[in-house]
Order: sequence, then structure tokens, then C-alpha cells
Amino acid sequence: MDFRPVGFQLSGEIEVRSAGRLLDVGTPRQQVVLAALLVDARRPITIEALVDRVWGHAPPANPRPVLYAHLSRIRGLLRQTAAPDGGTAARIERRHAGYVLDVDPDLVDLHRFRRLVEQAHDRQHDDEARSATLAEALHLWRGEPLAGLSGDWAAQIRASWHQRRLDAAVRWARTELRLGRPTAVISTVPDLTTEYPLAEPLEHVLIQALHAAGREAEALDRYGTVRRRLAEELGAGPGRELRTLYRTVLIGDPPPKAAVPRPPRQPRPAPPPPADPTTASNPKRVSTPHRRALLTLLAAVLLPAAASAHVLGRATCDRPETDDPSPAPVERAQELFAAAEALDRENNPQDARTTTADATQLWADLITLDPDRNAPPLAPTVLQALARSGVDFSVPRPALLSWLANPLHTPYPAISQAILLHGWRFTAPVFLDAIVWNYEHTPDHPSPRTLPEVHTPTLKAAILEHTRTRHGTHPTDFDQLLPP
Repeated sequence: MDFRPVGFQLSGEIEVRSAGRLLDVGTPRQQVVLAALLVDARRPITIEALVDRVWGHAPPANPRPVLYAHLSRIRGLLRQTAAPDGGTAARIERRHAGYVLDVDPDLVDLHRFRRLVEQAHDRQHDDEARSATLAEALHLWRGEPLAGLSGDWAAQIRASWHQRRLDAAVRWARTELRLGRPTAVISTVPDLTTEYPLAEPLEHVLIQALHAAGREAEALDRYGTVRRRLAEELGAGPGRELRTLYRTVLIGDPPPKAAVPRPPRQPRPAPPPPADPTTASNPKRVSTPHRRALLTLLAAVLLPAAASAHVLGRATCDRPETDDPSPAPVERAQELFAAAEALDRENNPQDARTTTADATQLWADLITLDPDRNAPPLAPTVLQALARSGVDFSVPRPALLSWLANPLHTPYPAISQAILLHGWRFTAPVFLDAIVWNYEHTPDHPSPRTLPEVHTPTLKAAILEHTRTRHGTHPTDFDQLLPP
């Protein structure tokens, strides 16, 4: 792969090299002027645009003489750059439309990065060539673009190029997955997710790669981490594509088959062996060692460490050994709810709320996948979790259990999930059936059947109105129903 030295570096600290020598790029203000010209190499920039890029909204009283002084010093710097023909590699020209930095864009790292990424879009390239081209582009990255330079313009350039890099990294990872090389993605992408912790496309390809490598427990663990991070940072859950991938891993569907690569240009490792034909012919048949390991570790993946030891130690060590001792995902959801209850008893409310949220999310996924099978056995466990939150009921218990086990025709599961995921703990009991009645009689909001359909302000209003009616109090704000 051809990684030629780049004469002008804008990623990381600004650098100019000539014949292996690192040249002095001057003061930060002079570097901004140089960067402003390099970003638009071979395109004219007006003096007004240069002044705006360099000083923003606070230019000096008479900026032109200061700008001319910077341009003069940059001309001296550029005269030190050696071109193959013996001349200079770059020079500043004054034209009618403004100033132009005449330089081969391929000598500027960010321009070369862009050219390589655009080249990878060419449909005439196969995936081997596309992956190599994107890898070459990503290799050019040396750090934060225009590092150390202040101002709105520099910040905009940084944001733009970070997005370009992120897009290129995701395209490279998807190409590697099509070629059947998930290990390359697993070894590279985690470092990028540290730099871009809220980038769902990166997390998607990483979870996809873990699934393709047979590391389902790690894939589920990664999803749980991403879900909690998005909730903490943005107050939102994962997007539809990430949720769909999570469910694919959860039910044990095999990953998409890798494309058969064309003969590579250079020797490469042999592709991974084909998928187990038993699993491939019946995606929902669970018989591989990886799937058994997934089921064994699912609670440990989703539980905090202390709760995992507390619950799984009791649940697995006391179980007699069989050929496949792993319990079903429904039992894992029940164990998660039990772990939350144990944490409550141990006066650990924060971990209890987190574990309840994990259990509730798994419950929601399970009844979405197969409500007839998964909802009925979970209904009593959910009722216990609601009771710990201060939620009671005024209808016969069998009726309530029947409604909680019927997500297709009642709003009880969706509204219960919303209450548990919010982590509310009411200081005075509230009746679930009354809350649902109030919610369903609110204009403009249809009865929800899934968690995303629950309108939180309407749910809060329904709970608040019920509290006024039942307890004879007059709270004006929902937060008054919760502990201080």
C-alpha cells in the first residue's frame, strides 16, 4: 500500500515538511492563515473571507496590513518547499478574485483523504480495493484537525472532517464484514468508539462484527453499554437499526454470509470457514456452542457485577448438570428482576434501578419477538417489580396478570414498561388500572401497544390525576409524587 509522505499536514498540529525536514510554521495566527489557504487549495479566497476565517467577529481595527504581513512570512516558508522539478512545491498568487495557494492537493493530507474516500465510492472497485483505499485514507489521520487553533472557522473545519472520518471508518468496517473479516473490525473500531462515544453507526458495525465472530455475549454486553450511555448523555434510546441488530443477536439468527472476495491483489489470510449448515438452514434453531454460552452469560452481561454474583451464583450452581443447562431468555429476564429485588433489599437503589431497566428492556424485546410464549410467564414477575415502585391495583389479580400477558390487545405492558424504565418510586401507592384508564381517556393520544408509543407527559398527567382522586391531595407537579 502506498503511504507517501504528505508535505502539508492539517490533521493534528499543522506541519509542513520538505525533503524530510520539518519547517517552522510560525505563530498560531500565521498557522490559521496558512490553513485557510490550504483548505481551499487552488481556489481563490477573498481578503474578506480570509479576515473572517482568521479573526472571526473580532478582527483588528485595520486587519489588511496584519494579513499582508502573515502572507509575506508564509511566502518565505513556501519558498523552502522543494518540488521534484527543482522549483517550489507551493506558492501564493494574487488574483482578481483573491489569494490562491497553488499546491498539488494530493500533498495536503485532508485533500488526499477526501480523494481516496471519493475513489472508494467508485463502483468499478471491488471490495478488496475499496477496503484498501479506505484504509489508506484513514491511515492519513494524525489527530484533531487544526489542533491548537481557535476560532469558529477552525471549529467548523474540525467538525466537518471528523464527520468525514467517521463515515469513512464505518464504510471500511462494513466492507471488511462483507469480506468475512470481522476480526479486523473488532481490533480497530473500539478505539474509534472511544473518540466518538455517541456514534451509533460505529457501535452497529462493532456489534455486527462480534456477532459474526461468534461472540454473542460480548455483542449483547456492548449493546447494553451503548443503550445506557445514550440514555445518560442524550436521554434517548438506540435507533431502529441498532435495536433490530440487538434482537437478531438475542434470538440467535446467524450473521449475513460474507461475500466471496475476488482474487486479492496481494496474498491475504484464507477466509473464515462457512457457517454451520444446521444453523444456516434453520436460523431460529439454537444448537451451537456459542448460543449455549450466550444463554449462560446473558444475565452476567446485563447485571452489575455484584448482582450477577448474587443471583447467578445461586441460579446456576444449584442447578443439576445436564447436556445443556442454560435457561431460556425468559428465565434470564426473571433473574434480572430478582437481582433488582435483591439489590433493593441490600439498600442499593441505584444498581436496583439500573438492573430493573435492563430487565424491563429484555422483557420488552422478548414480548415483541413472541408475545404468546414470553408474556404470560413474565407477568407475575413484572407485577412484583411494579409493587416495589409503589404501583398497586384495584382489580382482581388474575385479571391484571391476564392484561399484562396480552401486549397485542391491552396497553398494560407498554405503560408498565414505561413506569419501570423511568425508575419512578412513588411515595404513596398508585393503581395501575386507574392510570391506564386515565391514559386511555386522554384526547389525542391513542392507547399504546409498544413502549415507543407511550407519551410520557400524558402518562405523568394520568398518574397525577389519579393521585388527586385517590388520596384527596392536590399535587400540582408530578415530581411531588416522588421521594425528594
